Amino acid sequence: MTRAISIRREAAISVVINGLLSFAFFLAVFGVQPRRIGWVAPDNLALDFIPQSIAVALMSALVPALIARRRLGHAPTLGPVLTRAALFALAGAVLGGALAFSIGSVSFPSIAWGAALTIKIAYGGALGALVATLALRRLLSTAR
Repeated sequence: MTRAISIRREAAISVVINGLLSFAFFLAVFGVQPRRIGWVAPDNLALDFIPQSIAVALMSALVPALIARRRLGHAPTLGPVLTRAALFALAGAVLGGALAFSIGSVSFPSIAWGAALTIKIAYGGALGALVATLALRRLLSTAR
């Protein structure tokens, strides 16, 4: 039954969903008006990697694993899936914090709105694909 679960397909779906969510949240936080965006105060583009990383890691670990869990005939219990998703969210917080600190500690000039948007979409999609892949590999290896 595990053949019905395609890690590549779920990772691709995660890229699209997290890219779209990153797009929407970018517009909500930084607005729709093209302008220069600062990495540090007042815009805090670097700091925005923390909540983005937490949300992307949590949802990319949780949603595909819950869907895959349902498709498995001998589904793993829910507890380990939730625990793993929480650990991925924690790892996302650490990654986002490391990015925010490393970017924020360097005096980068402000960046064009479109470039910042592109970076945030690409980062959200890439992190989503990585986490979904790791979470599903772990789930499928323990489901055997």
